[in-house]
Amino acid sequence: MRQHRWCWLLGAATVVGFLAAIVQPKLFWEMGIIVMYPTFSDLIAILAAGEADQLGWDVYANNPLDPYNRPHVYGPWWLVVGKMGLMRADAWWVGLLIIGIFIATAAAVLRPRNGRTLVLALGLMISPPVFLALERCNNDLVIFLLLVAAVWLVTRRVRAGMIAGGGLIVLASALKLYPLVALPALAVRAASRRCVFWLMVGTGVVCALVVLDSLSVYQKVMEIAPEPITIFAYGAKLILHVLRVFPLERINIYYGGVPIILVSVWVSWRWRREFWQLVPTTGFTAGCFVAGALAWFLCYTSTTSFPYRLILLLLPARLWLDREGSGQGNMAVRFQLGATLWFFWTLCSKHHLWVLSKDERFYGGSPFVWMTFGFEFALGLVISGTLAFALVGWAWRRFVEEDK
Repeated sequence: MRQHRWCWLLGAATVVGFLAAIVQPKLFWEMGIIVMYPTFSDLIAILAAGEADQLGWDVYANNPLDPYNRPHVYGPWWLVVGKMGLMRADAWWVGLLIIGIFIATAAAVLRPRNGRTLVLALGLMISPPVFLALERCNNDLVIFLLLVAAVWLVTRRVRAGMIAGGGLIVLASALKLYPLVALPALAVRAASRRCVFWLMVGTGVVCALVVLDSLSVYQKVMEIAPEPITIFAYGAKLILHVLRVFPLERINIYYGGVPIILVSVWVSWRWRREFWQLVPTTGFTAGCFVAGALAWFLCYTSTTSFPYRLILLLLPARLWLDREGSGQGNMAVRFQLGATLWFFWTLCSKHHLWVLSKDERFYGGSPFVWMTFGFEFALGLVISGTLAFALVGWAWRRFVEEDK
């Protein structure tokens, strides 16, 4: 029990911090979080869509039961909540259940081993992106849980766990598509190359069949799904958008971003061996890293996302904290953890700097603000680039070197 006390402390501190923000919403504001009423608004949108679907309405065209009249922008599998009899009135207990399981799971994933790693883990857990996901009870919390469960099952010794893990990847992909890229995480099972190859192929085929079965719905979803081009989002597309729309501010963006990119390139080259060998080839910790890093990388490069999707980075954070807690931390570990912590605490803070209006003009756009914007862009690029390099190193060692 004593070896788990740091996990208990992490979970308890997160619960206390979140409840304090619920009681005093000003804390959300100070963290740069835009609160949407009622609480658990994203969960309510899902439950409202399930209700409306049971009434025979086209929830992809209109969802009048949602407080903000938002259409359903996810796959059809979410609508099963209506068939289960869940309604908007159930949001309070369903939301508390999801949040409770998420906090407990995230604390177990991060698994701080001492006071120092507890502080680092707490810096991630009580950060604005995580609290934003909890306040809205966004369905990415469910995806996080499914990815963790899939990795845990696939690393069990029993064959049934391997199959069940693949099944959870299929379920996660049916719910939000982007977990499809987590298929390589199945290769962290301590088995032969042939075994993991067929596991990945079989799971991938089932995923493809599920997507094709509802392809027309997913195409509609892709057309109506919001792609936030605001200061409260992140992603490669947002970088290109800002550089294109605000050419006069590029120099200040470059001043803020280029120095950290140059430093990061030097660090990555200087300690390239540590980055290349960062991820173990098999095991639960490796699976968390691979699943979270791949899902993050796809979301970062292909679209723009609200900050709550940074909860995906809690998965690779397990490896960083594990190395630090066991005294095996190196520059690669500390650099990725430090950049991620910084990123967690900058995305929402821009709330106090400016607001992006409908005509796409920034207010309060002083040179300092634009440099801050560039610094944040650079952090996103650096995290994505170093994660990608570590993933390539893992794949090479898992599929090439081990085969020799």
